[in-house]
Amino acid sequence: MKKILILLAVVLPFSMMAQTKSPVIRPYSADEAKENKKYADENIKLTLYNQALPIYQRLQVTSPNDAEINFKLGICYLNTNINKGAAVPYLEYAANANTKEKPKDVTFELAKAYHYAGLYDKALEHYEKFRMEKKGVVDAKLKLDQWIAWSTNAKTITASTVEATFMNLGKGVNSPTPDYRPVMGAADTVIYFSSKRKGNTGGVTDDLGEITSDVYFFTQNDTSRSKAKNAGVGVNTAFYEECLSVNPSGDKMLVYREGPDANGDIYISELSGKTFAPAVSLGKAFITKSLETGATISPDGMTMYFAAEAEGSKTGKDIWRCTRTESTTWSKPERLSDVINTSGDEDNPIIWLDGKTLFFSSTGHTSIGGYDIFRAVLKDSREDFGKPENIGYPLNSLYDDLSMALTADGRTLYLSAVRDSGLGDYDLYQVKTTTPVVASPMTWICGKAIAQTGGPAKGAIVIVTNVTGATVAQMESNNATGRFDIAVPPGEYKISLRHAKLGKGEASVSATADVPKLVVDVKFE
Repeated sequence: MKKILILLAVVLPFSMMAQTKSPVIRPYSADEAKENKKYADENIKLTLYNQALPIYQRLQVTSPNDAEINFKLGICYLNTNINKGAAVPYLEYAANANTKEKPKDVTFELAKAYHYAGLYDKALEHYEKFRMEKKGVVDAKLKLDQWIAWSTNAKTITASTVEATFMNLGKGVNSPTPDYRPVMGAADTVIYFSSKRKGNTGGVTDDLGEITSDVYFFTQNDTSRSKAKNAGVGVNTAFYEECLSVNPSGDKMLVYREGPDANGDIYISELSGKTFAPAVSLGKAFITKSLETGATISPDGMTMYFAAEAEGSKTGKDIWRCTRTESTTWSKPERLSDVINTSGDEDNPIIWLDGKTLFFSSTGHTSIGGYDIFRAVLKDSREDFGKPENIGYPLNSLYDDLSMALTADGRTLYLSAVRDSGLGDYDLYQVKTTTPVVASPMTWICGKAIAQTGGPAKGAIVIVTNVTGATVAQMESNNATGRFDIAVPPGEYKISLRHAKLGKGEASVSATADVPKLVVDVKFE
């Protein structure tokens, strides 16, 4: 069963606020140090590392030669998203201090710190040193071999970088707390994301001392970007909601929901006017004891990929697939093959606009640390996906990289990352790459179905065919605006409209490789 534990962080006797960039740290008095160490130790036992970190920072300034305090400060850095590499000097001191007993597993923790600092050779050296200290018998829970693989992969992959420019989306979008999971439709004019910020619905704090997540969005055009807004009570509750994906037209959203009435399952919400209607469950097949943590539906609406950890699984989270025909009933989910799934965790699948390119995160394959984002291509619907490829550094980092949104031209990404330019923890970035992240970029067709009266044709069936007459895509226009969004490869296309009351309509378009966006109105005759 998936449970939520609501727990308030330990209250400090002296006011402290964690800071990413702090001024000169004032040492404690003797009485302050004794009292604060007690509370810091309690917080670290509860894994409330963000609360413990600023206390240990001051305790280390107060007692710089205390091996235990240096060790615990290093552990706090390793378990927060502030600067994991900053743990190195403190863990080095703890590992080399002239004390009767070294802190438990300090060599292993130091190796991890070297990894995050980009010192891969030192990391690999200390992993092996730790194995020798344990005489070859290492607790499997530490995943030593996985850490060795990450450092080995990082040494190779970070040596060849993807040419990219990162832009932090700023205070209007980001907050000092985690902002993550950017998703969008065919257009990058509305971006949805998840956030654990102050002011979320209910303002509930969980067992990690974090505010429960809500879904937010912002809009942008060529010249401006709005401030982030809460997606509203149709999507958000006082507990956990995360936006998993939206369809190409941006009017259907898959939502992860966890709370008293939701057991970590997949829900769907549809845009009604300017707001999303209350999210409803996808059905009994998706209300399980396992955790469904990511989901995406193909552009034609007929295939769903989702991440779940099945009961009794020996491979952690895996990517699964189910299909449907014209009915709304999904087939029994099937696990994707070991080409995609590994003995590690796979999560957050996103099927791209071409319906063939699958992006997903994984701790396996050639990850350089924690989760990395990978790309795999389905060459034939009757076959499995091809071998996954790491999308490269710095698009992937040494931290967990869990999701991305990619525009139709394949050159603009929205990522959640921990970087020096961040406001705190994970922030959202717009990333421009010199070369496309996909093999075959697409052209985004932004269309509107128009009735004979000149108003929007609500609920029209939109059919896109190529020069051979084969159907490339089929969808419904937006019920409120008549809008439809579709991404297609370069070529000549015919867009046809059908409606039970309005009749038929038709238009022709030419999508070329150097035109990333086409705007077209299709009118009913």
